[in-house]
Amino acid sequence: MISEGRVEITLPRGRVATMRYDRPVDVTPVLKGQAPEEVMPLVSAIYGVCANAQAHAAVLALEAASGSAADASTQRARALVTCMENLRENVLRIALEWPKLIGGEPEGPAVRPAISFLPRIRLAMFDGTDPFALDAAARMNGQAALDVIADAERLLEKEIFGEPLDYWLSRRGHVGHIDWCVSSKSPAARLIAHLADCGWMHRADIDCGSIELPGANAVALWPRQLARAGGLAPFSTDAAVPETTLFSRRARDGVVASLNNAGLGARFLARLAELARLPGEMRSVLEGGAEPKSVSEYAEGAGIGIVEAARGLLLHVVRLHNGHVDRYRIVSPTDWNFDRQGIAVRCLATLDGHHDEDERLALAHLIVNAIDPCVAYEVRAG
Repeated sequence: MISEGRVEITLPRGRVATMRYDRPVDVTPVLKGQAPEEVMPLVSAIYGVCANAQAHAAVLALEAASGSAADASTQRARALVTCMENLRENVLRIALEWPKLIGGEPEGPAVRPAISFLPRIRLAMFDGTDPFALDAAARMNGQAALDVIADAERLLEKEIFGEPLDYWLSRRGHVGHIDWCVSSKSPAARLIAHLADCGWMHRADIDCGSIELPGANAVALWPRQLARAGGLAPFSTDAAVPETTLFSRRARDGVVASLNNAGLGARFLARLAELARLPGEMRSVLEGGAEPKSVSEYAEGAGIGIVEAARGLLLHVVRLHNGHVDRYRIVSPTDWNFDRQGIAVRCLATLDGHHDEDERLALAHLIVNAIDPCVAYEVRAG
């Protein structure tokens, strides 16, 4: 199983924070020479984090490189599987990790039912077959899928929000969020209340006006540009790397936009907005009212697959030669956001001049978790 990289952050006293990101191992040597149908089992085996999203992006890239495509029903069914993985991962992170950020204990038992949602939706959509096989065909049981989505919505309302999702999504501004924190005792509400009590809702705010955000539509990541050189060229070091987080995905949602900043409060609320929107979006995809938010495109001699994973946009690029893999690159959300010109560095730079070292350390932990809750990382004083 391949690690998705590691981040080390140092906070020298009186100086700007420094960050080192050790990127994951290159998968090309593992996949080079493999036929497309041999790649999928390997991708599924080597990735533990967001495994369904990884398989989804891989199959989209391989289908594009091979000149094939799944039918519309299968595309929708695959999208539902990935969406449910996003929901599960974010629910578990909120229950297990958010309490620890404010000195509390994990609250796993309350959200344990979320673990069953993903296998249940896979069964409802594909009846036990592999959703991400190159020859996959959906065998959709619509009612079973709706039942899983309804169970997920009930868990969110009870354990994460403490109120109906539509009501939470109608909240606006600082007053609306503080009112929620008073009325709800969930781990999510307690974290937002902690940020407000400490005066940290606006901390790590940066000007996103000059940064082109990918937004909710994965097509905005310019697939042809990413495919050049087989997708293997490094990011430019001359300009800021575009952000791809749940904040960039949900920044225009009213519940997030009403804060009118890009600080810690808005970033954690964006993760909650993702969760609150997912059940309705899944129903819409299931019923054909919305298209999957993914890309499968052939450009510049390479197949490209992009999906919205639990932490941001995930990209797979593959170049085939004589029907076998010649080059393969995966760009994870961590690669985007912890690049030396990425959003994490820019947010950490806002801590420069912060004189309380304990607060500075706590804020650095919050910044990392607001951007990418799954990355392996260490923060230490200089």
